[in-house]
Amino acid sequence: MFVVNDKDGTPTYTHDFANTVKALINTPYYGLYNLVCGGLTGRLEVAQRMIEIIGKTDEVKVNPVLSDHFSKEYYAPRPASERLINKKLDIRGLNKMRSWEVALQEYLRDYYTGYLG
Repeated sequence: MFVVNDKDGTPTYTHDFANTVKALINTPYYGLYNLVCGGLTGRLEVAQRMIEIIGKTDEVKVNPVLSDHFSKEYYAPRPASERLINKKLDIRGLNKMRSWEVALQEYLRDYYTGYLG
């Protein structure tokens, strides 16, 4: 498996996203909000952690590559950092977005049929 190691990001777990939107709807607040998981990570780290959680580290080899590796298939330019923060949610005490590690673990537990944890 080839995974880019030059892109930082912030995954979003849709269950946490939906719970946060529901909380926002029930307030007088309006505007634009970022709704992303907590913690700093990149695509490579997420892929490695996923393989570790499902117990496939002996079966799946992760090969770190630069984004250029996929330039034919994904030719649109992308920034090196796609990270966001939930500052407005934090200010209003409405941040229901958990860390990406916790969200990933829950996602795999609930949706991956081969989950071992």
